[in-house]
Amino acid sequence: MMYNFQSEKYKTKMMCDSDGIPLLLPNLYLHSLYKNRQVYKLTWIDGSGKRRIKDAELNKVTLSKKKITEFFYELRKFLLWLESYSENSSTISLTTHHNLPEEVINYYINNVLILDRNTSEKMIEKAVSGLIYYYNYLAFNGFTNIKEISVKSENKSIARDNTKRRNVIKYLSPRMRAELYANAKSLRVECILRAGGECGLRTKENMGLLLSDFKVGGRSYSGIKSFCKEIDIETKLNKPFNKQKQEFKYWLQGKYTKGRRGGVGGISRWIYIPRDVMLRFKLYYETERPECAEDSLLLTDPKSGVVHGIKEYQGSRDFSETQGLVIDKQQQGLLPDYLHMLDDKHSYHILRHSYGTDKFHDAIEEDGLELESVTHLSRPYLLVAELLGHEAQGKDAPITTRKYIRSAKEKRDQEKSYLECSYG
Repeated sequence: MMYNFQSEKYKTKMMCDSDGIPLLLPNLYLHSLYKNRQVYKLTWIDGSGKRRIKDAELNKVTLSKKKITEFFYELRKFLLWLESYSENSSTISLTTHHNLPEEVINYYINNVLILDRNTSEKMIEKAVSGLIYYYNYLAFNGFTNIKEISVKSENKSIARDNTKRRNVIKYLSPRMRAELYANAKSLRVECILRAGGECGLRTKENMGLLLSDFKVGGRSYSGIKSFCKEIDIETKLNKPFNKQKQEFKYWLQGKYTKGRRGGVGGISRWIYIPRDVMLRFKLYYETERPECAEDSLLLTDPKSGVVHGIKEYQGSRDFSETQGLVIDKQQQGLLPDYLHMLDDKHSYHILRHSYGTDKFHDAIEEDGLELESVTHLSRPYLLVAELLGHEAQGKDAPITTRKYIRSAKEKRDQEKSYLECSYG
């Protein structure tokens, strides 16, 4: 098994095998890459125009720090694949990868990435560039010959189609959402992410989670502290699991929801907080939340200065930060292939949409309906509209329905992919 690590001595990322023995050529390249921030680009020279064979030279090109990191991960993914691929070959090995036939490298690009892994056009460009620069470095230093690495013409359209499919994916599986929660830097961040992915809240609506009981229109509603007390009472009474409250019904006030057509207030609605999410809210309140006169459950980081309730954009910020960590793991090949659905184009709203998709799909299953037969008058749509605070009637209703029909199909495709990965 191959590993990578950050070398403090050489100030670069490096690679080694399972015995801790450094991989010489990749490490020489990485040291040069991080130190000089330069790679070699092949340039063809057309001299007099009379010769059929053109001369070529390798010229230095300066890269940004972001590009260097991207190309490191592309090289690492390729070498990890090669390590596995070489197990069934007597002529190919990781130790001789510098002299690989270019057919093997192009097989990785065209068959493995494009056809098997459905990699997008943009990511294919990164993979091709990363491997070209690596083998150009080896050729410049006399370790190998120039390799012609490219996408076959018949696969270019497939890569573009892969991109289109990725761009329309508006659903994250429960497993990917769990990966996001696990990578949250704090309990508060985890709670905000769970509020979107398990309760269907918009980023602004996280501000509406209040600790104390409150009244609206003369009617009393329970706050988060009351739910925490219910859990404490159940614990003291040693209630069996099947007798414990599994869902907490919370009234989200319209002043915290999305206003109609840019208005200030939105639709008030019940949200249903699963017990496991409420337990995380409770743990945050009891262990991490700073002492504060604010009644909001979720507060800003005390390190930021004066503590106050979060603003409406906090969910977007927390999602973006956590998203970067998970995408970084994806690029390093640390997550299973069936989870490779998180994209840098996703936003916090994908959590809410995924929650709605799950509820929509479950309602369809319960009613024994076909996806294509669902309309904005069907129970699954009306249920999701109520849970998410959507307009159930009007000209936009059918458009919203179609979004969930497409997402429910994507959910089924992901579940099918998971089962295939799990059981072959």
